[in-house]
Amino acid sequence: MNKLPNSWATLQWLSQHFKEAKTSLFIAILLALTTAISGMALLGVAGWFIGAAALAGISAAGAAVTFNLFSPSAGIRGFALGRTVSRYLERLISHKGTFEVMQHLRTKMFGHIIPRIPGSLSAISQGHLLERLFKDVERLEAAWLEQAQPALLALGISAALALFLFLTGQHISFVLLLGLFIALGLWLFYSNRNVLQPLDIISTEQEALRSETVQALTGLPEVIAYEIRSRLLQRWQARFQALADAEQQLVRQQAINGALIQGAVQVLGVITLLLAVPLVQGTQLTAPLALASLLLIFGGVEVYQPLARTAQRWWETRATVARMREIENAPLPVQACQGSAIPHADGKLQVHNLGFHWHEQKTLFQQVSFTATPNNSVAIVGPSGAGKSTLLHCLMGLQAASEGQISFGGIAQDTADEGAWRQQFSLLLQQQQLFTGSLRDNLKIANPHATDDELWQALRLARLEELVKQRGGLDFMIGPEGLHLSGGQARRLSLARVLLRDTPIVLLDEPFTGLEARTANALMNDIKHALQGKILIMVTHHREHAHILDKTIYL
Repeated sequence: MNKLPNSWATLQWLSQHFKEAKTSLFIAILLALTTAISGMALLGVAGWFIGAAALAGISAAGAAVTFNLFSPSAGIRGFALGRTVSRYLERLISHKGTFEVMQHLRTKMFGHIIPRIPGSLSAISQGHLLERLFKDVERLEAAWLEQAQPALLALGISAALALFLFLTGQHISFVLLLGLFIALGLWLFYSNRNVLQPLDIISTEQEALRSETVQALTGLPEVIAYEIRSRLLQRWQARFQALADAEQQLVRQQAINGALIQGAVQVLGVITLLLAVPLVQGTQLTAPLALASLLLIFGGVEVYQPLARTAQRWWETRATVARMREIENAPLPVQACQGSAIPHADGKLQVHNLGFHWHEQKTLFQQVSFTATPNNSVAIVGPSGAGKSTLLHCLMGLQAASEGQISFGGIAQDTADEGAWRQQFSLLLQQQQLFTGSLRDNLKIANPHATDDELWQALRLARLEELVKQRGGLDFMIGPEGLHLSGGQARRLSLARVLLRDTPIVLLDEPFTGLEARTANALMNDIKHALQGKILIMVTHHREHAHILDKTIYL
């Protein structure tokens, strides 16, 4: 587990992210106090009423006649109704405020993650990032509903109880109340220090389960082909058992603390009643008020009982905040485009002494220089791992080069506006991404305003026209990750999407992977013809395709 921030640092982080809903949460805590006070007052007034009525009934006739029956009965009805209404409003407002915070926090965390991939978060798996984006944010929902609000409520009720005991002259009970709750607070804090290990297990196992599930679903054909389902199920069963054991340990500790809180409050109530007997005998306190004191303290059990869970979940919140701060504090990668200049197509892309290396790793390539024009297309060749795909990413501004300079339209990349620079490029990635939906929707990602005629033209260039007509046309559903297409068909669909985007520079990363030689060669000729007047830079392992282009760069 990451080193936990101290409680004060955690509170500062939470207050910063919950401040947008502070008005709603402030109203919610006032309503929660009203609910708790109404419930306790209901018991207290009922106890006072029963005691006073009993004393009036056994006293002289005159006293019984003058006993006020209506005021306490009206108070009981008022407290009962007020408790119901305030509880409903408190739940409504507190949950609304919390959900607003969760929406803001999840959006903010997504904004922290996206610019750091690729970059400082690249080593974290998709499953782990999903766990932090969804489950960790969900855990922070309890930071208010199950921790801050119950703690503030208990503090407010303790102050009200202490004031009541002090004003009614029960000074010894007042001191015992303060001492008891200080002792309980210290006990809850230190007794829950041993929850760090099960919390660490729960976090680790949940992240691992989510990550392995994502990988298993992504690679489902391999899972079936290599018959590893049984091994996965056995491993997941072991993880579920570890989760269950850790959660049982937490529940056991919570039950012990809950029983301790309930017993301590009830013992305090009994002691308060016993201490009130001499005061009643000395006429310093009335008997009905002594009974009301007992029931008021007993009514506080409902307020103090949740503190067992509150103290335990606080450690979980600190661990969650530590993980989220790790995301926030991860260094941002250097941005390739850091200015506001707008490049204009002038037919010339210049690369001068370009070099790149990943953080603390050896150099992939260096001193790469070339000039690309519409009449001087470029092939990039080299062994796997030489940095061919990374070079394309650098050209488009997805990665910042470690050294050297790229310019287009007379504008250096590092002085260009990021959006304007990328609008000059179309890029076919080595790992294409097709989305669940219709073929039309997947194509229109490149050009939302494209007409159906333009879509068919792009499919024709990619040699997919007949296949699409056979499958039902542009509304054909292709499934997740191109599930209903072969590898070569999915590659050509991604190529059609790139061709549909009308930009002066086209970058192709292994466009013919998965295609048979005849189709690849025909596509190569069609693409070069279709992209006349545009700058074409292509990564390829096929030397015959490289020879068709005008210039070859070896990495």
